[in-house]
Amino acid sequence: MFKFLTAPSLLMGLLEQTKRYRKTYKNWISVMWATYRNMPRIKLKLRNGLELEGNPTVAKSISGVIRFGGEVRRASVELIEFTLNGKFAILYGYSCGDLYVLRDYDRLNVKGRRVLDVGASIGDTAVYFALKGAKEVVAFEPYPFPYGFALKNVEANGLKNVKVINAGISGRDDTVRVTRGETTIGDNLKPSDEPNVVEIPIYSLDRVLEEYGPFDVMKMDCEGCEYDAIANSKRISEIKQIQIEYHYGAERLVDILKSASFDVRATKPRKSNNSRAADADKCVEYLYAWKGLVPPAPPRS
Repeated sequence: MFKFLTAPSLLMGLLEQTKRYRKTYKNWISVMWATYRNMPRIKLKLRNGLELEGNPTVAKSISGVIRFGGEVRRASVELIEFTLNGKFAILYGYSCGDLYVLRDYDRLNVKGRRVLDVGASIGDTAVYFALKGAKEVVAFEPYPFPYGFALKNVEANGLKNVKVINAGISGRDDTVRVTRGETTIGDNLKPSDEPNVVEIPIYSLDRVLEEYGPFDVMKMDCEGCEYDAIANSKRISEIKQIQIEYHYGAERLVDILKSASFDVRATKPRKSNNSRAADADKCVEYLYAWKGLVPPAPPRS
């Protein structure tokens, strides 16, 4: 049922990246070459006249804004300002997030709905959902480094309907001592024995649904916590739409959600090696589950 990406798929990925970079940058050839070589400093000349120096992550993130239909108005290594559907947004620490995937969440119908955002990172998805008309967003991010950016981004965008909580999600309540230092997307939640740590709570998904719900929609991208959280939830069926970025295969999640009377669809997995994850060899993509709704639409290219 699930297959890994083949060489033709990798070629399609390269062609898609070329298309995005050509659309975003005047000097797209040099940007792609510098990105391939992982050069720490890349001169970026946007087609709208903006110029800055960034790194491969910044280059990808800016092209991600263009990908989901945003118009970049100002950008630096520290922040990006853009408009989306006539609405203005600003994101600090965006190179620590993953703006490229925001458009993938267009599958979720969040307008006028309460949204649970598990794995909020810098708050980019929470801001995105609010811009797309969510009634309220409650976002959980365990690591202090991206959590700080999430708070700053909610304030910078004047969002009164977004609440960010410094906590992790799992199958049971607990606590964990985590680093206060810089973390990146792809870091799974794990205890730290370094001197600069802070103890943060871990909530079961059912506790979150009881104390902060009800929720119509859930987005979950928590680097592996999805299996324990979903498997141990007795209230998962209360949510009407779910989108999960799975990290170690979808079969187990599909079975659990189908048994909870969800219609389920999982996209084909791709291999993703991440030395910072609990298991370096990951099998990543999206799973969608819904009840009584039109099935989620595929992402726009």
